[in-house]
Amino acid sequence: MAYAFIKYEQDGRIVTITINRPERMNSIHPPTSAELAAAWNTFRDDDSAWIAILTGAGDRAFSAGNDLKYTAEMSRAADRPRFAPLRCAV
Repeated sequence: MAYAFIKYEQDGRIVTITINRPERMNSIHPPTSAELAAAWNTFRDDDSAWIAILTGAGDRAFSAGNDLKYTAEMSRAADRPRFAPLRCAV
Protein backbone atom coordinates (compact mmCIF):
# COMPACT_ATOMS: atom_id res chain seq x y z
CA MET A 1 0.00 0.00 0.00
CA ALA A 2 1.25 3.50 -0.82
CA TYR A 3 1.21 6.02 2.01
CA ALA A 4 1.40 9.82 1.89
CA PHE A 5 2.24 10.59 5.53
CA ILE A 6 4.12 7.53 6.78
CA LYS A 7 6.70 5.05 5.53
CA TYR A 8 6.37 1.29 6.01
CA GLU A 9 9.59 -0.64 5.50
CA GLN A 10 10.35 -4.28 6.22
CA ASP A 11 13.82 -5.78 6.56
CA GLY A 12 13.53 -9.47 7.34
CA ARG A 13 11.32 -9.83 10.40
CA ILE A 14 11.68 -6.17 11.45
CA VAL A 15 9.20 -3.52 10.32
CA THR A 16 9.92 0.19 10.67
CA ILE A 17 6.94 2.55 10.57
CA THR A 18 8.04 6.18 10.20
CA ILE A 19 5.75 9.16 10.66
CA ASN A 20 6.87 11.26 7.70
CA ARG A 21 5.73 14.84 8.34
CA PRO A 22 8.93 16.56 9.50
CA GLU A 23 7.64 19.96 8.30
CA ARG A 24 4.95 19.64 11.02
CA MET A 25 7.24 17.94 13.57
CA ASN A 26 5.51 14.63 12.71
CA SER A 27 2.27 15.79 14.29
CA ILE A 28 -0.67 13.50 13.67
CA HIS A 29 -3.79 14.60 11.82
CA PRO A 30 -6.70 12.33 10.77
CA PRO A 31 -5.12 11.17 7.46
CA THR A 32 -1.89 10.25 9.29
CA SER A 33 -3.89 8.44 11.95
CA ALA A 34 -5.71 6.42 9.29
CA GLU A 35 -2.42 5.48 7.62
CA LEU A 36 -0.92 4.44 10.96
CA ALA A 37 -3.95 2.23 11.65
CA ALA A 38 -3.57 0.59 8.23
CA ALA A 39 0.17 0.07 8.80
CA TRP A 40 -0.39 -1.54 12.21
CA ASN A 41 -3.04 -3.81 10.69
CA THR A 42 -0.59 -4.80 7.95
CA PHE A 43 2.03 -5.61 10.58
CA ARG A 44 -0.49 -7.57 12.67
CA ASP A 45 -1.60 -9.66 9.69
CA ASP A 46 1.93 -10.43 8.40
CA ASP A 47 3.24 -13.63 9.98
CA SER A 48 6.73 -12.87 8.66
CA ALA A 49 6.92 -9.62 10.67
CA TRP A 50 7.89 -10.10 14.32
CA ILE A 51 9.08 -6.70 15.53
CA ALA A 52 7.76 -3.21 14.72
CA ILE A 53 9.60 0.03 15.41
CA LEU A 54 7.72 3.35 15.37
CA THR A 55 9.84 6.40 14.62
CA GLY A 56 9.57 9.93 13.23
CA ALA A 57 11.31 11.54 10.25
CA GLY A 58 13.69 14.46 10.65
CA ASP A 59 15.73 15.51 13.64
CA ARG A 60 13.44 17.98 15.43
CA ALA A 61 10.86 15.68 17.03
CA PHE A 62 9.63 12.11 17.19
CA SER A 63 6.08 13.48 17.14
CA ALA A 64 4.55 16.70 18.41
CA GLY A 65 1.27 14.83 19.04
CA ASN A 66 -2.01 16.13 17.64
CA ASP A 67 -1.68 18.51 14.68
CA LEU A 68 -3.26 21.57 16.28
CA LYS A 69 -2.60 23.73 13.20
CA TYR A 70 -4.57 21.29 11.03
CA THR A 71 -7.37 21.19 13.62
CA ALA A 72 -7.55 25.01 13.66
CA GLU A 73 -7.55 25.19 9.85
CA MET A 74 -10.40 22.69 9.63
CA SER A 75 -12.31 24.48 12.39
CA ARG A 76 -12.07 27.82 10.56
CA ALA A 77 -13.20 26.20 7.32
CA ALA A 78 -16.23 24.71 9.12
CA ASP A 79 -17.18 28.09 10.65
CA ARG A 80 -17.60 29.80 7.30
CA PRO A 81 -21.24 30.29 6.37
CA ARG A 82 -22.37 28.13 3.49
CA PHE A 83 -25.19 30.46 2.54
CA ALA A 84 -25.88 34.16 2.72
CA PRO A 85 -27.44 35.19 6.05
CA LEU A 86 -31.04 36.42 5.90
CA ARG A 87 -31.67 40.09 6.55
CA CYS A 88 -34.81 41.08 8.35
CA ALA A 89 -36.49 44.40 7.60
CA VAL A 90 -37.49 46.24 10.75
